[in-house]
Amino acid sequence: MKEKRNLLTGIGLISAFALWTVLIQCVDVQAVGQNGTKIGLAAFNVWFHQLTGVHMTIYTITDWLGLVPIFVCLCFGMLGMS
Repeated sequence: MKEKRNLLTGIGLISAFALWTVLIQCVDVQAVGQNGTKIGLAAFNVWFHQLTGVHMTIYTITDWLGLVPIFVCLCFGMLGMS
């Protein structure tokens, strides 16, 4: 019974991912990104960007935090080589 529930949950998540991908590619696509790049669900994205604005401090923090998984991968690689 639990295996069937896990299978249905997995199928549901994959279906949701596929639907989200199709929606982003097809619904409300406009050239509103930097350098005129096309963005799906543009009205919502523009609205949310205007609501929150740009915070370079948060961008800098998340940019540096992006190096953490790379460092972890390097550590595992060095551990595997020894």
